[in-house]
Amino acid sequence: MREDLGKIALAALLHDIGKFAYHAGDEVDGRKDHALLGDKFVRLHVPSVWQNALAPVGWHHGDPEGKGHETFPVQVVQLADRLSAGEREKRDEEGHEPPQMASPFSRLGPSPAQLAWLPVGPLKLDKNLSPKPNHLSENELKSVYKGLWEDFRNEADKLRKLHEANPNLDTYIANMLDLLFRYTWCVPSAFYYDVPDVSLYDHLRTTAAIAACIYVSFAGREGEVRKILTSIKGKDSPDWPPEPDVAALVEGDISGIQDFIYGLKNPRGAASVLRARSFYLQILTEVIARWMLRKMGLPPTNLLYCGGGRFRLLVPLEELNRLEDLGAHVNRVLLRAHRGALYLALEGVPLSPAHFAWAPVHMENERWEASRGLRATEDVLAQKLSQRKQRRFLELPSEDLAELFRPFGDEKGVCDVCGGPGIVEEDEEGIRWCPSCRSFRELGRSLREAKFLRLVWKEPRPLSEQNTWEGVLNFFGFRLDIINNKLPEPAQEISILWRLTDKAFPPRTSQEISVRKFLVNVVATWKEGEKSPRPEKFKEEHGEIKSFDVLAANARGAEYIGVLRMDMDNLGWLLRDGFVVQKDGGYFDRGTFSRKHSLSTFLTIFFEGFVEKLVHDLAQEEGCERVYAVYSGGDDLFFVGSWDAMPILARRIRKEFAEFSGREDLGISAGLILVHEKYPLYLAAQEAASALEEAKTPRAESARNSRPPKKDAFCFLGRVIPWERFEEVREWMESLKEAVEKSGEARRLLFVLQEVEEEYQREKAKRGAWGPWIWRTAYWLSRHREMAQKTGQDTSLYEKLQQKLSGEAFAENIGFLGLAARWAELLTRKKGGESCARK
Repeated sequence: MREDLGKIALAALLHDIGKFAYHAGDEVDGRKDHALLGDKFVRLHVPSVWQNALAPVGWHHGDPEGKGHETFPVQVVQLADRLSAGEREKRDEEGHEPPQMASPFSRLGPSPAQLAWLPVGPLKLDKNLSPKPNHLSENELKSVYKGLWEDFRNEADKLRKLHEANPNLDTYIANMLDLLFRYTWCVPSAFYYDVPDVSLYDHLRTTAAIAACIYVSFAGREGEVRKILTSIKGKDSPDWPPEPDVAALVEGDISGIQDFIYGLKNPRGAASVLRARSFYLQILTEVIARWMLRKMGLPPTNLLYCGGGRFRLLVPLEELNRLEDLGAHVNRVLLRAHRGALYLALEGVPLSPAHFAWAPVHMENERWEASRGLRATEDVLAQKLSQRKQRRFLELPSEDLAELFRPFGDEKGVCDVCGGPGIVEEDEEGIRWCPSCRSFRELGRSLREAKFLRLVWKEPRPLSEQNTWEGVLNFFGFRLDIINNKLPEPAQEISILWRLTDKAFPPRTSQEISVRKFLVNVVATWKEGEKSPRPEKFKEEHGEIKSFDVLAANARGAEYIGVLRMDMDNLGWLLRDGFVVQKDGGYFDRGTFSRKHSLSTFLTIFFEGFVEKLVHDLAQEEGCERVYAVYSGGDDLFFVGSWDAMPILARRIRKEFAEFSGREDLGISAGLILVHEKYPLYLAAQEAASALEEAKTPRAESARNSRPPKKDAFCFLGRVIPWERFEEVREWMESLKEAVEKSGEARRLLFVLQEVEEEYQREKAKRGAWGPWIWRTAYWLSRHREMAQKTGQDTSLYEKLQQKLSGEAFAENIGFLGLAARWAELLTRKKGGESCARK
C-alpha cells in the first residue's frame, strides 16, 4: 500500500469518529462538536507517527476561522464525506429521529415497514441482533453508548501502543476497520437528516475508499476538487453534477462455481472434498481481490465486498486501463490450475458525483430506469460482466488458450473424485485421488475443528505441476494456515489472523491483522461418545468427517440425505427498485452508495455469520452433527445432511431472518430434495435448484398485481407450501406420526391420504375441485372413526380430518395433509440403527 494513500484513507476512516464520542456524552472544553471530539480521539488514541496526517478529522467541515487548514487532504476528505453521505436529506418538518440506528431493511421495498431499531452493543452472534419496534430513551441510549465508546477506546489504545514502536499503516488500518465493524455496526452515521439507516461503520469505510481514489486521480489538481465541492455545496444530491468522474467501481465475478463444487463423481470422496472446494473459492476470491489492491497500492478500505465468488473494489480512474492485463494474469493461472472450470470476469465503470446521489427515475417497459445514480452505473457494469462471461478466456493469447486442449498429467490415470486425468494414488477404500483432490481432502479435514485461519503475505511463486489449492494461493503471493488448537507464534510477514468465533483476540505484533471472519464452517463429524447408527457398517471415528452414507443412516426413519437450497426472494429487484420513493411530484431512487453497502453488510452478518450459529444450535440440541454446509453467503445457502433435520433447519432460518430484518414480508424461499447417499451430487444440486425455483414461483394471488410478487415458500417432497402454513403441516405430521407410533393400524391412514391427494392433483384439471375423492375420503374416515370408537381408541384425529376434508375445505387442505402424511410416513419407517445415539 502506498504510504500517502494509507494516510488519507486513515484520515477519512476516522473523520466522523467524533459522532461516536458525541453519542456517549463526551465533550471538549464544554463543546460537543463531533469534529473536535474526533480530533481529541486522534490525539489520545492514534499512534503519534500518523497524527500530523489526520488534520482532516478536525477540519473536514471547513475552516470558518480562516486559519489555513483548507489543504488538499482536507478537501479530499470533505468531498469524499459528502459523496458517501449522498443518501442524506434535510426534512421539512421539525425534529429528528433518535440517535439509534434503524434496521436497513425497514425502508426496503414498495411498502416500507414501520421503523425497527437495532440493539446497541458490540457485534456478537450469540446475542439477540433483532431490531425492536421501540427505540431506547435518551438516557438509555447515552448509557449504552458510553459503555460501548469506552470499550472501543480501550481497544484502540491497545492498537496505538502496538504501533508506537513499530508502526505499520497497512495493518493498522485493517485492524481499525475490524474495531469499527465490531463497535459501530449499530451506530447511525447521521440522525438529523432522514432516517438513520446507514451505519457509521459503512459511512466511514466508504468515505475512506472514495478519498483514496480522489487523492490519486486529482493529485496536482486541487482546484478541481474545490470546484466539485462548490458545485454540490448546499444542493440536494439529485442536483449533483454528472461530471467529472471521481472514481471507478470494479467488480470481479468468478464463473463456473457450481460445476467446480458439485461436479464430484464419488459420493464417499465428495463428503471430505465438497466443503474444502467451497471454502477454497471463498479464499480464492479474497486472495484475488487483495492481490489487486496490492498491485494498485490501495488500502484495505477499498475492498467494498467479497463473498460468493464476487468482489467489489473502488479504485482510482487510472486503474480502469489495467483491468484487462490484471484479469488476463488471473485467468492464465485459473486456466492452468483448473482446466478452464473457473473464470474471472473483471470489469469496471467510472463514477461521477451524480452516481453517489439520489437519482430521478422513470418507468420504461414496466421497469424503473435512470441515467444517474448508482443504479445506472450498476446496470452498465452488470451488462459488461455478462458480455465478458460469454467470451471466457478470449483475452488470453492463443498459446495460453492451447492449454485447454493439451493432455493433463498421466492420461492413464483418472481421478475417481473429480473425474480428471492425472497421476493418481489409491487409498485404503480403493478410491483413486489426483494431487488436487488430495490437497482438497486434507484441507477439508483441517477445517473440521478450525479456530483460526491465517493468511500470510509471501513472495509470489510460479504455479507447480501439482495444481494444488496451495499452489494457486502461492502464485498470488499468499499462504493460508489452518489453526485448530494452540495459536502459533506470529508470522514474520504481514498476516491476517481470521477469528472464526466472536471471542476477541487482539493482534500481537504490528505485522498482524486480527479480524472476525464469518465462514459458516459447518462440517458433520463424529463426536466423542457418539454411537454408530450401523455398527456393522460404520466405525465411529472421533473427529472424522461423516460420509454421506453415515448422514443417511443418521436420519430418523427412511435413510436419505437431504439437499437444501435457500435464497432470499426478489433481492435483485429490491436492490434495484426497492429504494424508489415518490417525492415532489416525481420518483427517486434513494439506493445510494453507503445505503446499499450498509444493507450488504447486514446480509453478510446473517447469511455468513448467524446461519452458522443456527446450525450449531441444532446440533447441540440433537446431540450429534448431521448437517454439512456447502455454502452460505450473499443471500443464499446450500446444505447437505440427514434429510429429517433439513425442514426444521430451513424453517428456523426463515423465522430468524424475519426477526433479524424486522420484516415478515421479506421472504426466503427453499427447495429440499431427498436422495440416496450414492446419488451424484451435481444432479442433486440441479434438482434442489429446480425445487427452489418451484418455491419461487409467484403465488397466484400476487403474480399480476404485486411488485415484487410474493413467493416465500418451501418446496418439500414435491409440494410447495407457503411458509405461513408450514407449522400447520408440521403439527399434522406430528399428529399422524404419533398415531402410527401408538398403533400400527393407523399407518394405513398415511397411505390413504397420499393416494387421495395424488388422485386429486392428477384429475383436478379435468374434473375440477369436486370429484369422487371427496365422498370416498369422507366414507373411509367415517368408517375408521366408528371402528376406533368400538375398540375404545381415540377418535379425535379422524374427526379433525373429516372437518378439514369435507366439501369445499377439501381442495384447500388436501395438498398440505398429503404432504404431512408423506413426511410422517418417511419418519416412521423402521430402520436398523439409531439416528443420534450416545454410547
